[in-house]
Amino acid sequence: MGKVGSAVYLPGATVGPRRLTEFQFVWILRGSARWRSPSGTTELRPGQLLLVRPGTPDFWLWDRHEPTTHGYAYFDFTGSWRPSPESGWPVLRSTDGDDPLRSVLRYLLRQDSDKIVAAELVRCALVLFTHRAGVHDPNSPAAVDAVIEHVYRAWTPSGIARALSLRELASAAAVSTGHLSRVFRDHFGVGPITAIELLRLARAATLLTESDLPLAAVARSCGFADPGHFSHRFRRAYHLPPGQYRRAADAPDPSALLATNGLLPLAARLLP
Repeated sequence: MGKVGSAVYLPGATVGPRRLTEFQFVWILRGSARWRSPSGTTELRPGQLLLVRPGTPDFWLWDRHEPTTHGYAYFDFTGSWRPSPESGWPVLRSTDGDDPLRSVLRYLLRQDSDKIVAAELVRCALVLFTHRAGVHDPNSPAAVDAVIEHVYRAWTPSGIARALSLRELASAAAVSTGHLSRVFRDHFGVGPITAIELLRLARAATLLTESDLPLAAVARSCGFADPGHFSHRFRRAYHLPPGQYRRAADAPDPSALLATNGLLPLAARLLP
C-alpha cells in the first residue's frame, strides 16, 4: 500500500510530465483538473474517480481560476488479479448520487495513517469501481456470490437484516456447511455467520449515528428480537453499549468494524 491523502494546488498549477510506477486513484474534492496522457485529455470534476495504471506518462493542469483539492491513493496488487485493460485506459467513473464509492473514499482520507485499514478501503473501492465498469473479481468464489444473492433477497422485502442459519446459507450456495465455512474463512478470515452478524451490527451502528430510532427499533431492524442480546453483541463488537455509542463524540466509525475484518466489499453489495 502506497501513499494516501489529499493535496491542494494553486490556480493554474501543473504536475509532470511524469511516469507512474504504481496504480493511482485520483478524485477531485474541489475545483477541476485536466489530465493528459497518450490516450488524450480527460476533464475531472468533483464526483469523478480516475484510475491510472503504472507506466502511464501523464501531465496535470489544475483549475486556472480557483484552488483545487484532490484525494489520491497509490497502490499495487499482491495477488494475481488486476483490472482488465479491455475497456481502455484511463478509466473514469462517476461517483454521484448514492454510489457507495463516495463513502469509501471519504472514509479512506480519514484513515491514511492506518495502512491496514487504508489498504482494505482501497481494495473495496477497486471492487466497486471495476464492478461499475463491468469487470468482476474472479477471486470471489461462486459460493460467496450465491450467499450474497440469497442474503440480499432475504433482507430486501421486509428491510430487516435478519439472522440466517448456516444450513440455510449452505443450501442457497448448494454446498455443505463445512465447505461454506472454509470458503468464507479463506476469503474473509471469518465464517459466514460471523460475517453476516458483523454486517448487521455495522448497519445498527449506522442507524444509531444517523437516525433517531429508539434502540429497540434499531435492534429489530437489524434482526435482533431481544434488545438485551443486541446490546451484548453490539458492545462486544464496538466496545460500547448502543446508547453510549450513539452519544459518544469519538465513537468508532460504523465502517471501521467492517474494514478491520475485510468485509467492506461484502457490505458494499448488501448494505444500503
